[in-house]
Amino acid sequence: MFVTVVKKGLACCLIAQVALTGLVRAENEMTDSAAEADSLTSTVAETPEIIPQHLMKGIEVVGDKVGRDIQDLPTSAAVVDESRMKDEPIATIDDVLNRVANVNSEGMAAMGGLFSIRGINQGSIFASFDATNQLAAVYLNQVALGGLMSQYIKPSTWDVRSVEVLRGPQSTLQGKNSLAGAVFFNYNRPDFTFDGGFRAEYGELDTWNLSLYQNVPIEEDVLAARIALETRNSDGGIVNPITGADDIAPIDEKTARLQLLYQPSGNEDISFNLTGIYFDSETNSQPRATEFGMYDLEDRLNEETWPGYVPQESWFTALESDFRLDDNWRIAAVTGYSDLNIADYTYDGDQMALDLLWVNGDFDESQFSQDLRLHYEGDRFRGLLGGYYSKADVRTIYGADGLFTSIFDLGEEVTVAALYANADYDILDNLTLNAGLRYNTENRKNNSSFYYYGPPPFSTDPFAPYEEREGSVDVEADYDQLLPSASLTYSFTDDVSAGLKYAKGYRSGGISVASILQNVEEYEEEIANTYELFFRSVLLNDRLTLNGNIFFIDWQDMQVPYLPAGGFPGFDELISNAGKTEIKGFEVEARATVTDALETFLALGHTSSEFKEFELYGEDLAGRSLPNSPEWTVAVGANYNHSSGFFAGGTFRWVDESYSVLNDEEVTRLSKRHVLDAKAGYRKDNWSVYVWGTNLLDDFYELNMTNIAGYIGMPGRAGSVSTPRRLGIGVEAAW
Repeated sequence: MFVTVVKKGLACCLIAQVALTGLVRAENEMTDSAAEADSLTSTVAETPEIIPQHLMKGIEVVGDKVGRDIQDLPTSAAVVDESRMKDEPIATIDDVLNRVANVNSEGMAAMGGLFSIRGINQGSIFASFDATNQLAAVYLNQVALGGLMSQYIKPSTWDVRSVEVLRGPQSTLQGKNSLAGAVFFNYNRPDFTFDGGFRAEYGELDTWNLSLYQNVPIEEDVLAARIALETRNSDGGIVNPITGADDIAPIDEKTARLQLLYQPSGNEDISFNLTGIYFDSETNSQPRATEFGMYDLEDRLNEETWPGYVPQESWFTALESDFRLDDNWRIAAVTGYSDLNIADYTYDGDQMALDLLWVNGDFDESQFSQDLRLHYEGDRFRGLLGGYYSKADVRTIYGADGLFTSIFDLGEEVTVAALYANADYDILDNLTLNAGLRYNTENRKNNSSFYYYGPPPFSTDPFAPYEEREGSVDVEADYDQLLPSASLTYSFTDDVSAGLKYAKGYRSGGISVASILQNVEEYEEEIANTYELFFRSVLLNDRLTLNGNIFFIDWQDMQVPYLPAGGFPGFDELISNAGKTEIKGFEVEARATVTDALETFLALGHTSSEFKEFELYGEDLAGRSLPNSPEWTVAVGANYNHSSGFFAGGTFRWVDESYSVLNDEEVTRLSKRHVLDAKAGYRKDNWSVYVWGTNLLDDFYELNMTNIAGYIGMPGRAGSVSTPRRLGIGVEAAW
């Protein structure tokens, strides 16, 4: 099977290269002919050279920590840069991730994560209350968001320099929460110029987006500041037919970001970059349309009494310090702190207009981290030695009222310490070995209490007297893990290389609690050994980049939930290491400068996942694919910037079908997606005006689904669905 996948990957690489090469060669011939005519007639003014904006060459990957160029990176990486964001309607993390091969995003349930990489969902392969044990991490200016924050907060893309997506295990360099990969937001840093920018957009569904940034030099070559502000608002497209409310899926987000750059005495070899971000959001992170009785999903209706009100407030701080000792040595340190508070989170437990059951939640999460690295940069040897420490405190409180009363106060404290090293060594002028190793130790404490008052579990007697149960848990566990990685790269030329890579990804173990039964069970780490072939190339005089990775993931000791004897479904789930999965596939990403004005790009991904051993609640699921794991993802598009000032950019993406819930595959089936986003307008000097559109084909598709038959007593399902087509206008200015 793996051989078949390799053949498919190489074939797609070849097809993409040939197709793009043909486009570029055809354009070159036209350009050469035009140039000859111009030289003969001397009637056409000379056009200044336009440097390609979106080609991958020359991009240093921040998430790599080593500082390698993306074309020298064995890790499968994709970068969406600032210039591309200006040419297309890219406003959220979903917009970025949906332009990356083998990444699936946009509207997944909050407890299940925001996105999947190579078929592995960020939060878990099943809904879980464990917010500290993710499978993929989101970083802002090199600091990881906490587990809850990465699920509920969607980072702003305003004034961002680039967003990096690193696919495959990043455990050697990043440690916990990176088995599937990692996403890095790199915001523009302050500099010593006085400049700023403004953007205002309005669109259908009462969409308002307002953004501003200002850079201020305070003391020349010593101190500078940069502030960025953004507010995003939209109704979302789901209506309550009973109340008439048209804002069941609202977007209401405000972000304020302040950054300071300090270089003591103007010394560029010593720098401190301080970032402070404030988030305020009332976005419904789990908006649902319902399908039962006379309602169809495409009606985008929801009659819940409590439609998922999630008020959020959070703070984030990152301090990046860099000390250049000499030409070879430097010290880097990254300090981070984040705090998230969600108060009075409301959720309709019965999922109907009737007030039978409602849930209130309060979440608090704080996380501190410190990363310290010593870097060496020589001619043939380059490497780093690092130490890491983090501590996260999470408290989630759920209270249910109605048919029964319950309070679940779940507390987790996770402390991580690690030593790690990574180095490149040029064995020959054209052969480079990379090796890394991390020793990771983790302490997890669970301090929780539970209260339940309601009908006896599994009782068939509607008149049975209510029972009262309560208890508490105070336990801890320790985990240690060695996490190696290695790659070998052979360079055919300065711009063409290929190689092999191995990386060990892991998710730490933990403590599961059956709250009503008062059972506690510890579970162990799960491991994903990943093997890859990679290809990197810059061709046709730097006018075409073509990169690809072929991968095989052996995912072992997967953490699987199960219901113990006598347990209450949803409240008494324990976890054991009982699963095994294989994932095979490839991704190809290409970008071409067809003319000085026209650039095209392609992102093609294929993932084939299969449970080899997996039993959930007594049902054998071996042979099934992972949830939220489409086999194919395709994004293709272009950006055009004419010398007259006219510009246009757009992306068409196609995503294969998948499903949401492990043991309910057919009911939670997700249809294929055909989505076209575009933006076009006119630029002159430092201002532009444009029109934009999202989901221009008005394609309807499901984003995540749950089976609600057990709630409403008849066949039905509910979940997030696509936002209808939106058209809007915008204006942007800089000074």
